[in-house]
Amino acid sequence: MQPVTALPGFEHLLEVCQRRAHPLKLEPPLAPGSPVETYVAGLQMDSQLAAVHARVGYLWVRDELYLFPERHEQRPDLHRVNEYWRRDWAEPFGSLLVFAKDDRLAYVYATVPGLASGKEPQPVVWVDVYEALYAVPVASSIDQFFDTYARYLEAADGEEGEPLLRAFPWSATEVIARDRALVERIRAGHFDFLMQANARAREWTERLMRVRF
Repeated sequence: MQPVTALPGFEHLLEVCQRRAHPLKLEPPLAPGSPVETYVAGLQMDSQLAAVHARVGYLWVRDELYLFPERHEQRPDLHRVNEYWRRDWAEPFGSLLVFAKDDRLAYVYATVPGLASGKEPQPVVWVDVYEALYAVPVASSIDQFFDTYARYLEAADGEEGEPLLRAFPWSATEVIARDRALVERIRAGHFDFLMQANARAREWTERLMRVRF
């Protein structure tokens, strides 16, 4: 039986979408109660990501993001997407585990299995695949990512035309900076290998580290 893992950040995202009447699609797992596979295209699946897939088969937040289902006959799913990803991209990007995608553009969200330590969760990065591939860190864990995204949506309350005016993660610097575990890892240089070739990424993370509360 799949162990129960608390996901307060994930619940926060659902609550914010419901409160703001933000269009949301949530579907149950195709086989409720079945254990989630522990490996995806040869990489260890993060325990929090497995817990999310044990609860939902599909999550879509309009104009924001969607979660790849674990397995699906028609939609791109977690396993097929990562098999293609590992075939198409060289290291170090080939060892990212892609779990979600921007709803409007080709940007993706991925965990970094190589940065997991012991029982610590895998951190999350946003990946730009349009030009020279690079990634920027956005959360210290899967559940923290959902919590950060919920706070990002909350900060947009009352804005008109927000999907055109906002862009995650660039418009979410102060929200992301509240994840102090992530900021400490950035300061320690843990993500340099994913963004060192991109000046915009380096400048943004430097700005992130300067945020004070």
